[in-house]
Amino acid sequence: MILLIGATGNIGMPIVKSLQKKGVEIRLLVHNEKSSAVIESLGQMEIFAGDFRNDSDLREAMRGCSSVFHVVPPFTQDEAEIGYRVIENARHAGVEHIVFNSVLHPQLRKMEHHARKLLVEEAVIESGLAFNIVQPAMLMQNLLMVWKTIREKGVYPVISSPDKKMSLIDSEDIGEAVANILTDPSLRNATFELAGSDPLTYKEMTSIISEELKQPVKVVAIDDKGREELAWAQGMSSHAINTFLKMAEYYDKHGFAGGNSLVLTSILKRSPNSYRDFIRRLIIEDGCL
Repeated sequence: MILLIGATGNIGMPIVKSLQKKGVEIRLLVHNEKSSAVIESLGQMEIFAGDFRNDSDLREAMRGCSSVFHVVPPFTQDEAEIGYRVIENARHAGVEHIVFNSVLHPQLRKMEHHARKLLVEEAVIESGLAFNIVQPAMLMQNLLMVWKTIREKGVYPVISSPDKKMSLIDSEDIGEAVANILTDPSLRNATFELAGSDPLTYKEMTSIISEELKQPVKVVAIDDKGREELAWAQGMSSHAINTFLKMAEYYDKHGFAGGNSLVLTSILKRSPNSYRDFIRRLIIEDGCL
């Protein structure tokens, strides 16, 4: 049995789907009934409603599980404390293997959420459990926040400099890669940088979008006020917004490059999806073709 903690987002849902294809027994720890409804639409699996900040809920959810995958929502203020709690309860519950979803370049201390993930990485390594740490690049799916604006107005509002390179990955590739890591013991006890196609600037991404939509699309860098409005529209907390703004400031100066597709290609045993592949799939799913 594999327990997935935090499996209702852009990273977790593809993992669920990929594990289902493998016929693996899955249990999901979800926070509320709304999350349960989303997951139940995917098919048969065990669902445990509980709180990953609660020791008794964690131990009950982990009962009988050999592996645990752990991810938290972006910009979670107490991510380190949650990670420590998950690790400690996994040890007490007799879990053999833990997979922690970190981030590409957790060493970048100027971004607070990266630094918190690095603390959890350290605890995972020191846990005594078989482990994997996955460090994914920026999700291509982040585009979904502004896809309606792109389609209706021909404008791609971006959160940082249009000229800086950004390392990208399709969350569908993360899902397949993590499913392989969870089910293949030969991949254990390793940290994997997961990056897809070559890094692109927002200008280059916009050019691909325009070509595939067959309509003009203009890239526009939004200012701090626009960044904050975008964050509020996504329902972020005040802390998450502040962290998000610091991240955007970092991206303005440095971008988010680095990482290559070598590791991901090896785990998937195929080439990762390109940004153009992602846009084409999104257009089809959106009913544009």
